[in-house]
Amino acid sequence: MQAAEKNRNIFWRFFKWVGLLLAGLFLLLSILPYLIPQESNAITRQELAFPNSVFDQVRDVEMHYRIWDSINEREKNILLVHGFGASTFSWRYTAFTLQEEGFRVFAVDLPGFGLSERKRGLDHSPEARAEILWVMLEELYPDQQWNLVGHSMGGGTVAAMALQKPEQTESLTLVAGALFPGEPSFFNYILKYPPAGQWVRVVSSRFLLDESRIEQFLASAYGQQPTPQEISGYYLPLTVENTDAVLVDLLRTVSESLIGQIDQLKLPVLIIWGSEDAWVPVQQGRKLDRLLPRSELIVMPGEGHCPMETAPDLFNRKLLDFIDRKDMEQ
Repeated sequence: MQAAEKNRNIFWRFFKWVGLLLAGLFLLLSILPYLIPQESNAITRQELAFPNSVFDQVRDVEMHYRIWDSINEREKNILLVHGFGASTFSWRYTAFTLQEEGFRVFAVDLPGFGLSERKRGLDHSPEARAEILWVMLEELYPDQQWNLVGHSMGGGTVAAMALQKPEQTESLTLVAGALFPGEPSFFNYILKYPPAGQWVRVVSSRFLLDESRIEQFLASAYGQQPTPQEISGYYLPLTVENTDAVLVDLLRTVSESLIGQIDQLKLPVLIIWGSEDAWVPVQQGRKLDRLLPRSELIVMPGEGHCPMETAPDLFNRKLLDFIDRKDMEQ
Protein backbone atom coordinates (compact mmCIF):
# COMPACT_ATOMS: atom_id res chain seq x y z
CA MET A 1 0.00 0.00 0.00
CA GLN A 2 2.85 2.35 0.91
CA ALA A 3 4.63 1.46 -2.34
CA ALA A 4 1.52 2.36 -4.36
CA GLU A 5 1.19 5.65 -2.50
CA LYS A 6 4.85 6.36 -3.11
CA ASN A 7 4.47 5.65 -6.82
CA ARG A 8 1.48 7.99 -7.04
CA ASN A 9 3.47 10.75 -5.35
CA ILE A 10 6.35 10.24 -7.78
CA PHE A 11 3.95 10.37 -10.72
CA TRP A 12 2.29 13.56 -9.54
CA ARG A 13 5.64 15.22 -8.84
CA PHE A 14 6.79 14.25 -12.33
CA PHE A 15 3.52 15.54 -13.84
CA LYS A 16 3.90 18.76 -11.87
CA TRP A 17 7.46 19.36 -13.08
CA VAL A 18 6.53 18.57 -16.68
CA GLY A 19 3.64 21.01 -16.42
CA LEU A 20 5.92 23.70 -14.98
CA LEU A 21 8.47 23.03 -17.71
CA LEU A 22 5.85 23.34 -20.47
CA ALA A 23 4.40 26.48 -18.90
CA GLY A 24 7.88 28.00 -18.71
CA LEU A 25 8.58 27.06 -22.32
CA PHE A 26 5.27 28.56 -23.43
CA LEU A 27 6.07 31.75 -21.52
CA LEU A 28 9.54 31.91 -23.04
CA LEU A 29 8.22 31.42 -26.57
CA SER A 30 5.59 34.11 -25.91
CA ILE A 31 8.17 36.65 -24.76
CA LEU A 32 11.15 35.78 -26.97
CA PRO A 33 9.89 37.16 -30.33
CA TYR A 34 9.46 40.59 -28.75
CA LEU A 35 13.08 40.51 -27.54
CA ILE A 36 14.54 39.77 -30.97
CA PRO A 37 15.47 43.09 -32.62
CA GLN A 38 13.43 43.85 -35.72
CA GLU A 39 15.51 44.61 -38.78
CA SER A 40 14.73 48.15 -39.82
CA ASN A 41 15.05 49.72 -43.24
CA ALA A 42 15.30 53.42 -43.89
CA ILE A 43 13.68 53.20 -47.32
CA THR A 44 10.34 54.97 -47.70
CA ARG A 45 7.47 54.39 -50.10
CA GLN A 46 7.93 57.85 -51.59
CA GLU A 47 11.58 57.12 -52.44
CA LEU A 48 10.45 54.29 -54.71
CA ALA A 49 7.81 56.35 -56.52
CA PHE A 50 7.51 56.37 -60.32
CA PRO A 51 7.17 59.53 -62.44
CA ASN A 52 3.40 58.95 -62.67
CA SER A 53 2.92 57.79 -59.06
CA VAL A 54 0.05 59.23 -57.05
CA PHE A 55 -0.40 58.84 -53.28
CA ASP A 56 -3.99 59.40 -52.24
CA GLN A 57 -5.87 58.97 -48.97
CA VAL A 58 -8.80 56.62 -49.51
CA ARG A 59 -10.86 56.32 -46.34
CA ASP A 60 -8.13 55.74 -43.74
CA VAL A 61 -5.44 54.20 -45.99
CA GLU A 62 -2.93 56.01 -48.19
CA MET A 63 -3.13 54.24 -51.55
CA HIS A 64 -0.57 54.32 -54.33
CA TYR A 65 -1.65 54.16 -57.94
CA ARG A 66 -0.39 55.04 -61.40
CA ILE A 67 -2.37 56.42 -64.35
CA TRP A 68 -1.55 56.25 -68.04
CA ASP A 69 -4.06 58.59 -69.67
CA SER A 70 -5.58 57.75 -73.03
CA ILE A 71 -3.61 59.01 -76.01
CA ASN A 72 -6.39 59.02 -78.62
CA GLU A 73 -9.43 59.53 -76.39
CA ARG A 74 -10.85 56.05 -76.86
CA GLU A 75 -12.71 56.66 -73.57
CA LYS A 76 -12.21 53.13 -72.29
CA ASN A 77 -10.91 52.41 -68.79
CA ILE A 78 -8.83 49.47 -67.61
CA LEU A 79 -7.96 48.69 -64.00
CA LEU A 80 -4.91 46.47 -63.36
CA VAL A 81 -4.61 44.71 -59.98
CA HIS A 82 -1.47 42.78 -59.00
CA GLY A 83 -1.02 39.51 -57.14
CA PHE A 84 0.50 38.53 -53.79
CA GLY A 85 3.83 40.22 -53.02
CA ALA A 86 3.66 42.25 -56.22
CA SER A 87 2.80 45.81 -57.23
CA THR A 88 2.14 48.03 -60.24
CA PHE A 89 5.59 46.91 -61.42
CA SER A 90 3.97 43.64 -62.57
CA TRP A 91 2.11 45.53 -65.32
CA ARG A 92 5.13 47.38 -66.77
CA TYR A 93 4.77 45.67 -70.16
CA THR A 94 0.99 45.92 -70.29
CA ALA A 95 0.19 49.50 -69.23
CA PHE A 96 2.06 51.29 -72.04
CA THR A 97 0.65 49.00 -74.73
CA LEU A 98 -2.90 49.59 -73.50
CA GLN A 99 -2.27 53.33 -73.36
CA GLU A 100 -0.99 53.32 -76.94
CA GLU A 101 -4.22 51.56 -77.94
CA GLY A 102 -6.18 54.47 -76.51
CA PHE A 103 -7.17 53.20 -73.07
CA ARG A 104 -6.98 55.05 -69.80
CA VAL A 105 -4.94 52.63 -67.68
CA PHE A 106 -5.19 52.65 -63.91
CA ALA A 107 -2.81 50.35 -61.96
CA VAL A 108 -3.07 50.21 -58.18
CA ASP A 109 -1.12 48.80 -55.26
CA LEU A 110 -3.43 47.00 -52.86
CA PRO A 111 -3.26 48.08 -49.19
CA GLY A 112 -0.07 46.74 -47.62
CA PHE A 113 1.66 46.05 -50.95
CA GLY A 114 3.83 47.95 -53.38
CA LEU A 115 3.93 51.61 -52.36
CA SER A 116 0.56 51.70 -50.57
CA GLU A 117 0.46 52.25 -46.83
CA ARG A 118 1.39 49.43 -44.43
CA LYS A 119 -1.57 50.00 -42.15
CA ARG A 120 -2.19 47.44 -39.41
CA GLY A 121 -5.48 45.76 -38.64
CA LEU A 122 -7.00 45.93 -42.13
CA ASP A 123 -9.36 43.38 -43.60
CA HIS A 124 -7.54 41.90 -46.60
CA SER A 125 -10.45 39.85 -47.91
CA PRO A 126 -11.30 40.25 -51.62
CA GLU A 127 -14.61 41.89 -50.68
CA ALA A 128 -12.94 44.53 -48.47
CA ARG A 129 -10.32 45.29 -51.10
CA ALA A 130 -12.98 45.53 -53.79
CA GLU A 131 -14.93 48.03 -51.73
CA ILE A 132 -11.96 50.35 -51.20
CA LEU A 133 -11.02 50.21 -54.89
CA TRP A 134 -14.54 51.18 -55.95
CA VAL A 135 -14.47 54.09 -53.47
CA MET A 136 -11.19 55.26 -55.00
CA LEU A 137 -12.37 54.93 -58.60
CA GLU A 138 -15.66 56.67 -57.89
CA GLU A 139 -13.87 59.61 -56.28
CA LEU A 140 -11.63 60.02 -59.33
CA TYR A 141 -13.96 59.00 -62.18
CA PRO A 142 -17.61 59.00 -61.07
CA ASP A 143 -19.99 56.62 -62.85
CA GLN A 144 -17.34 55.33 -65.28
CA GLN A 145 -17.33 51.84 -66.80
CA TRP A 146 -14.29 49.63 -66.21
CA ASN A 147 -12.56 46.65 -67.74
CA LEU A 148 -11.14 44.85 -64.70
CA VAL A 149 -7.92 42.81 -64.91
CA GLY A 150 -6.53 40.94 -61.90
CA HIS A 151 -3.55 38.63 -61.50
CA SER A 152 -3.47 35.73 -59.02
CA MET A 153 -4.59 37.14 -55.66
CA GLY A 154 -5.75 40.25 -57.53
CA GLY A 155 -8.10 38.02 -59.50
CA GLY A 156 -10.16 37.51 -56.37
CA THR A 157 -10.24 41.27 -55.85
CA VAL A 158 -11.51 42.13 -59.34
CA ALA A 159 -14.02 39.26 -59.24
CA ALA A 160 -15.40 40.73 -56.01
CA MET A 161 -15.50 44.15 -57.67
CA ALA A 162 -17.53 42.76 -60.57
CA LEU A 163 -19.94 41.11 -58.15
CA GLN A 164 -20.35 44.33 -56.17
CA LYS A 165 -20.92 46.62 -59.18
CA PRO A 166 -21.78 44.63 -62.30
CA GLU A 167 -23.41 47.71 -63.83
CA GLN A 168 -20.01 49.47 -63.91
CA THR A 169 -18.00 46.45 -65.05
CA GLU A 170 -17.65 46.07 -68.82
CA SER A 171 -15.47 42.98 -68.70
CA LEU A 172 -13.41 40.88 -66.32
CA THR A 173 -10.03 39.29 -67.01
CA LEU A 174 -8.56 36.74 -64.60
CA VAL A 175 -4.85 36.05 -65.04
CA ALA A 176 -4.06 32.87 -63.09
CA GLY A 177 -6.84 34.04 -60.78
CA ALA A 178 -6.59 32.65 -57.25
CA LEU A 179 -10.30 32.24 -56.54
CA PHE A 180 -10.11 28.89 -54.77
CA PRO A 181 -8.72 29.69 -51.29
CA GLY A 182 -8.14 26.83 -48.89
CA GLU A 183 -10.17 26.28 -45.77
CA PRO A 184 -9.05 28.11 -42.61
CA SER A 185 -6.29 26.08 -40.99
CA PHE A 186 -5.25 25.67 -37.37
CA PHE A 187 -2.42 28.07 -38.22
CA ASN A 188 -4.92 30.86 -38.88
CA TYR A 189 -6.36 30.45 -35.41
CA ILE A 190 -2.92 30.32 -33.79
CA LEU A 191 -2.12 33.68 -35.39
CA LYS A 192 -4.86 35.28 -33.33
CA TYR A 193 -2.48 34.85 -30.39
CA PRO A 194 -0.25 38.00 -30.63
CA PRO A 195 3.13 36.28 -29.91
CA ALA A 196 2.45 33.85 -32.78
CA GLY A 197 1.99 36.79 -35.11
CA GLN A 198 5.20 38.31 -33.79
CA TRP A 199 7.03 35.07 -34.62
CA VAL A 200 5.74 35.35 -38.20
CA ARG A 201 7.16 38.86 -38.35
CA VAL A 202 10.55 37.68 -37.11
CA VAL A 203 10.73 34.74 -39.50
CA SER A 204 9.45 36.62 -42.55
CA SER A 205 11.67 39.67 -42.06
CA ARG A 206 14.80 37.56 -41.59
CA PHE A 207 14.25 34.65 -43.94
CA LEU A 208 11.41 35.31 -46.42
CA LEU A 209 11.75 39.01 -47.30
CA ASP A 210 15.30 38.47 -48.47
CA GLU A 211 16.65 39.35 -51.91
CA SER A 212 17.96 35.87 -52.65
CA ARG A 213 14.65 34.36 -51.52
CA ILE A 214 12.73 36.76 -53.76
CA GLU A 215 14.93 35.65 -56.64
CA GLN A 216 13.95 32.02 -55.93
CA PHE A 217 10.25 32.91 -55.74
CA LEU A 218 10.41 34.79 -59.04
CA ALA A 219 12.27 31.97 -60.79
CA SER A 220 9.51 29.61 -59.69
CA ALA A 221 6.72 32.01 -60.71
CA TYR A 222 8.29 32.95 -64.06
CA GLY A 223 9.49 29.48 -64.95
CA GLN A 224 12.81 31.11 -65.86
CA GLN A 225 15.63 33.03 -64.22
CA PRO A 226 14.62 36.64 -63.43
CA THR A 227 16.84 39.56 -64.40
CA PRO A 228 18.45 41.82 -61.77
CA GLN A 229 15.93 44.54 -62.70
CA GLU A 230 13.01 42.16 -62.11
CA ILE A 231 14.41 41.05 -58.76
CA SER A 232 14.88 44.66 -57.70
CA GLY A 233 11.38 45.61 -58.90
CA TYR A 234 9.82 43.05 -56.58
CA TYR A 235 12.30 43.17 -53.71
CA LEU A 236 12.53 46.91 -53.00
CA PRO A 237 8.82 47.47 -52.19
CA LEU A 238 9.03 44.52 -49.78
CA THR A 239 11.73 46.35 -47.81
CA VAL A 240 9.32 49.13 -46.83
CA GLU A 241 8.86 49.18 -43.06
CA ASN A 242 6.05 47.02 -41.61
CA THR A 243 5.66 44.80 -44.68
CA ASP A 244 6.17 41.83 -42.34
CA ALA A 245 3.38 43.09 -40.08
CA VAL A 246 0.95 43.31 -42.99
CA LEU A 247 1.78 39.69 -43.82
CA VAL A 248 0.49 38.72 -40.37
CA ASP A 249 -2.78 40.61 -40.93
CA LEU A 250 -3.14 39.00 -44.33
CA LEU A 251 -2.74 35.50 -42.89
CA ARG A 252 -5.20 36.30 -40.12
CA THR A 253 -7.85 37.51 -42.56
CA VAL A 254 -9.72 34.46 -43.77
CA SER A 255 -12.68 34.85 -46.08
CA GLU A 256 -14.99 32.44 -47.77
CA SER A 257 -14.40 31.54 -51.39
CA LEU A 258 -16.10 33.59 -54.10
CA ILE A 259 -16.73 30.46 -56.12
CA GLY A 260 -20.23 30.07 -54.71
CA GLN A 261 -21.17 33.43 -56.26
CA ILE A 262 -19.12 33.32 -59.46
CA ASP A 263 -21.97 32.03 -61.62
CA GLN A 264 -23.79 35.31 -60.92
CA LEU A 265 -21.35 37.08 -63.26
CA LYS A 266 -23.17 37.42 -66.58
CA LEU A 267 -20.56 39.72 -68.15
CA PRO A 268 -17.77 38.58 -70.52
CA VAL A 269 -14.84 36.99 -68.68
CA LEU A 270 -11.42 36.22 -70.12
CA ILE A 271 -9.34 33.61 -68.29
CA ILE A 272 -5.61 33.58 -69.10
CA TRP A 273 -3.30 30.91 -67.68
CA GLY A 274 0.21 29.63 -68.24
CA SER A 275 0.27 25.93 -68.99
CA GLU A 276 3.27 25.47 -66.67
CA ASP A 277 1.96 27.55 -63.76
CA ALA A 278 3.55 26.07 -60.63
CA TRP A 279 1.74 28.41 -58.23
CA VAL A 280 -1.92 28.23 -59.30
CA PRO A 281 -2.49 25.11 -61.42
CA VAL A 282 -4.11 25.52 -64.82
CA GLN A 283 -6.79 23.04 -63.70
CA GLN A 284 -8.24 25.89 -61.63
CA GLY A 285 -8.56 27.96 -64.80
CA ARG A 286 -10.43 25.15 -66.51
CA LYS A 287 -12.74 24.86 -63.50
CA LEU A 288 -13.45 28.59 -63.63
CA ASP A 289 -14.23 28.31 -67.32
CA ARG A 290 -16.85 25.66 -66.55
CA LEU A 291 -18.43 27.73 -63.78
CA LEU A 292 -18.67 31.08 -65.57
CA PRO A 293 -21.61 31.61 -67.95
CA ARG A 294 -19.74 33.80 -70.50
CA SER A 295 -16.07 32.90 -70.22
CA GLU A 296 -13.21 32.27 -72.61
CA LEU A 297 -10.12 30.33 -71.51
CA ILE A 298 -6.72 30.95 -73.09
CA VAL A 299 -3.87 28.68 -71.99
CA MET A 300 -0.46 30.06 -72.98
CA PRO A 301 1.87 27.13 -73.77
CA GLY A 302 5.10 26.95 -71.79
CA GLU A 303 4.30 29.98 -69.61
CA GLY A 304 4.32 30.09 -65.85
CA HIS A 305 2.41 32.11 -63.28
CA CYS A 306 3.12 35.59 -64.73
CA PRO A 307 2.43 35.48 -68.49
CA MET A 308 1.97 39.27 -68.69
CA GLU A 309 5.66 39.55 -67.74
CA THR A 310 7.23 36.55 -69.45
CA ALA A 311 5.27 36.72 -72.73
CA PRO A 312 3.97 40.31 -72.80
CA ASP A 313 3.42 40.63 -76.56
CA LEU A 314 1.20 37.55 -76.77
CA PHE A 315 -0.55 38.41 -73.49
CA ASN A 316 -1.32 41.97 -74.58
CA ARG A 317 -2.61 40.82 -77.95
CA LYS A 318 -4.96 38.28 -76.35
CA LEU A 319 -6.25 40.86 -73.88
CA LEU A 320 -6.85 43.51 -76.56
CA ASP A 321 -8.50 41.00 -78.91
CA PHE A 322 -10.90 40.01 -76.14
CA ILE A 323 -11.86 43.61 -75.30
CA ASP A 324 -12.30 44.54 -78.96
CA ARG A 325 -14.50 41.49 -79.63
CA LYS A 326 -16.52 42.21 -76.52
CA ASP A 327 -17.06 45.80 -77.71
CA MET A 328 -18.21 44.61 -81.14
CA GLU A 329 -20.75 42.26 -79.60
CA GLN A 330 -22.39 45.04 -77.59
